[in-house]
Amino acid sequence: MATIIDVAKLAGVSQGTVSNVLNRKGNVSSEKIKLVEDAAQALGYTINEKARILRKGSSNSLAVILPNIQFKQYRDFYTSLRIYAENNGYSTELMITNDNPDEERVCYLKAKAALKVGIAIISCLDSQINNYIVNDIQKVCFVERKPEFAAAYYGFDYELCGKELARTLTQHEYRNILLVHGTLRYSNEKEIVDSFTQKFSDKECNIINVSTDILRLPKMILEIFDGSGTIDAIVTTNFGFAENIHQMISSLLLIDSIPIYTVSPVFKLPEVDYKKYELNYNLLGRRVAEDIVKTKKEELEKKDNILENDGYRKWHNIALKRKGADKLNVLALEGPEALVMKGVARLYEEKTGTKINISVYSYDEIYEAFTNAEDFSIFDIFRIDVTWLSWLSDKILLPLERIDPNIADDLGEYIPGLEDQYSRVNGKLYALPVTPSAQLLFYRKDLFDDVAIKRAYHDIYKSELRTPKNFQEFNRISRFFTRSFNASSKVRYGTSLVLGNTGAAATEFLTRFFSCKKNLYSDKGKIIINNDIGSGALKNLVEAKQYINHKNLSWWTDAAKTFSEGDVAMEIMFSNYASEILGYKSKITDKVGYSIVPGGNPIIGGGSLAVAKTCKHPEDALAFIKWLTRDPVASAMAALGSVSPCTKTYDIYEIIDAFPWLELSKNCFSISQTRRLPVNDVRPFDEKRFQNIVGGMVKNVCAGVLSIEQALDIAQTMIDNGFN
Repeated sequence: MATIIDVAKLAGVSQGTVSNVLNRKGNVSSEKIKLVEDAAQALGYTINEKARILRKGSSNSLAVILPNIQFKQYRDFYTSLRIYAENNGYSTELMITNDNPDEERVCYLKAKAALKVGIAIISCLDSQINNYIVNDIQKVCFVERKPEFAAAYYGFDYELCGKELARTLTQHEYRNILLVHGTLRYSNEKEIVDSFTQKFSDKECNIINVSTDILRLPKMILEIFDGSGTIDAIVTTNFGFAENIHQMISSLLLIDSIPIYTVSPVFKLPEVDYKKYELNYNLLGRRVAEDIVKTKKEELEKKDNILENDGYRKWHNIALKRKGADKLNVLALEGPEALVMKGVARLYEEKTGTKINISVYSYDEIYEAFTNAEDFSIFDIFRIDVTWLSWLSDKILLPLERIDPNIADDLGEYIPGLEDQYSRVNGKLYALPVTPSAQLLFYRKDLFDDVAIKRAYHDIYKSELRTPKNFQEFNRISRFFTRSFNASSKVRYGTSLVLGNTGAAATEFLTRFFSCKKNLYSDKGKIIINNDIGSGALKNLVEAKQYINHKNLSWWTDAAKTFSEGDVAMEIMFSNYASEILGYKSKITDKVGYSIVPGGNPIIGGGSLAVAKTCKHPEDALAFIKWLTRDPVASAMAALGSVSPCTKTYDIYEIIDAFPWLELSKNCFSISQTRRLPVNDVRPFDEKRFQNIVGGMVKNVCAGVLSIEQALDIAQTMIDNGFN
């Protein structure tokens, strides 16, 4: 077996250099890093992790001990825990017991021997044995099955589970109910079953109570359906049982559909085979991981941590008490959200009978339609850009309180801060947020983490390669990754710019302007861009043009697709277009990093849905908007590649794990400060006109038609005449 001495000899360097390279420490040149890495690979050398752990006294690793990984709730729990742990510098080891006490004892011993920082366990051991074993381990979280001794316990309100399931079934006249559950030795099973059966104690209903496990379940189902007569409904205490039963009765027993009610993990998309009472095991895994990783004490606090039940998530929660209108016409903006909206609208059509016609326009086309909206009365619903709301609201939109005086009561589901930005203008409620988004910096994580690349950057610039904190750093890194300036770059271009559209070109300028100043106006309340900050922003943008692929990018969708092709190191784009990075043709699905934009002052984007003044069916239009912008439909849109205005979406880590930048995007709404006018200036602001002026300035400078000074002078004159 190769040793560190062998690697040093082959590489022609000292043992200390080898150690520094392999442990990512010290000041080692890029040439020596490559020599060491090549030598280690040639010799098949790997670091002795066990020896390293023993030297340290503990590992940066967690043990997760589960009954099985077949059940979705356990997969959700583990995946969420693992991703949070990995993002915070910890690894995880999954151990499966199959609910075998002997296997669980072995898992404990393995975790102890490996010096795990903490253990999360769904235990099958009785409390006395468990208490004895865990005394020797510092951070142990008991999950789902509550021990009888004092411990850090994490779960849900299982008693409420049983009550809610029973309450739902009592609304039907079921005579024979099959109740399938696990052993009542486990606290969660007992609490569900006891509270469920108590509800039926005085009812004329036959409960067939079956305790089983996943291995014996098929045989038991065969016996029950062979001899017990008619089963009107089936209730299971976990979704794994429900899946297996459904498969048997539909494909093997060939029985007509029987309603199956089940305790279930949260699903990001609707499905029709089960009546699900949902518990968020994604959130449970995240909470356990947070407590183990963040707690500085040697032991976790011994208390019950009970998470809120999600319960029945209402996919058809539609605020209409009558049959819907024949159709609603929606004007939407081109991008991922329009495609997603078309997909989920079918659920609304199915429930109400209302046909949802969605017309998709480009950014400029949709504004043109708005400016002619009074004559262009075919649309009932507008998707309106957040920056256009103040200018267009009174001209073309119907205040929502006129349709529903209590509409403000529905705003509690939204991310704090969205109401003022995406809904209200001068105190009036005109729209509901549908795709709130913010600018983020996306970068190739594999490039920024590459030790040899980091060292090469340091050799040139005498500073660390990291995500840029300002646009001077942004351009420097872009230059480093542009092959025409650095022949050894692994990509051809340092960045991308969206300049094919005046609105997008203006945003590229404003992004750089707002990285240095929180607003556009002077002490006298005048919009000023012809100053040192404006000049610096425009110069920075012109320089960045040297580091881009020069094909014309008209919109953020183009930028996302270009980035996905794998030849760009980093770029800035809005989060509601970022899912395009992970399209089926993407070459970088596992290489995407993200961070706050340079300067830390992101521009917010995306938009809201509003009812047109000329709408012939305002109640129907508002019902559709409310349905689309609330959970669970808003969460489903995020799962399909859009974004969501609902706080609850960001607790469904199956969605966050797929599009991890969504959490950062959500936090940007509270830090963004990009005001055009002073707070006390309530004039409607014509954002499109302003963008045309600024975007025209950018395009003229980039084309070489005007100098930076000339362009700023002309643009400032136009702003003075039109706005100041």
